[in-house]
Amino acid sequence: MSEDDFSGLEKIEDYESQFEKVFPKQKRRKPQDGFKNDKVVNQVLDKTTMFTMYQMINSKIISFVNGIVKAGKESVLFWAVDPSGNNVALKVYLTSTSSFKKRAPYIIGDPRFSHLKKGTRNMVYLWAQKEFKNLKQCIKHGLPVVKPLHVSKNVLAMEFVGEAGVPSPTLHETEVDENDYTQIMDFIKKLYKKAKLVHGDLSEFNVFKTKNGLLVFDFGSAVDTIHPNAQNFLERDIKNMSYFFAKRGLTVTNPTDILQSVIS
Repeated sequence: MSEDDFSGLEKIEDYESQFEKVFPKQKRRKPQDGFKNDKVVNQVLDKTTMFTMYQMINSKIISFVNGIVKAGKESVLFWAVDPSGNNVALKVYLTSTSSFKKRAPYIIGDPRFSHLKKGTRNMVYLWAQKEFKNLKQCIKHGLPVVKPLHVSKNVLAMEFVGEAGVPSPTLHETEVDENDYTQIMDFIKKLYKKAKLVHGDLSEFNVFKTKNGLLVFDFGSAVDTIHPNAQNFLERDIKNMSYFFAKRGLTVTNPTDILQSVIS
């Protein structure tokens, strides 16, 4: 069955039946931020996205989706469960948003993504692929990031960091200490030297603090180190994290010194 066949769902089963399979006995949660719940559902669960989720069930990547965990302007995070009962995070990129048009500088110049087709939907699909590949590259080099599981069109499946549909807290939501600062600066350095990547959008909002240490996520903006703006993005990441920890009362190293130690 192709995506083109989805418009004739009555030949197989109607849209409502597919919805029930993807969201059985759904307890609709209100997202933590971003859009109102009904607006999220209307914008995210278009026929293409629903078909993609339905295919993921047929491929046994997930069994069903519980509901929305968090919503933003560019994506919505769903809590899903796989056939083994493990929690899965489904990041669904909104194909209706115009925000992705501003993301072109993070793709143009990256040698891994030299062919960029016109159109918002194509940009969104490429962005999902980009985040998936960036995460895989980090995992390959043993870096502490959220593990990617699968990507299809605008839906990215990852390990769920948290319990019972509640994500682990981020650095922004927790008390931090010198060890956290050391971990994140070490991560920035290893990301650059080992994975040959720069995060490009690193902040206290996209670093989970878990009992086993920090885990970094949101890698859609990450670029190859030979990207023409890689050093500017790197400098910004270092300054952002340095400012955060300094604001929390920790003594931090001069960001310029850290930058030199990373690129040398």
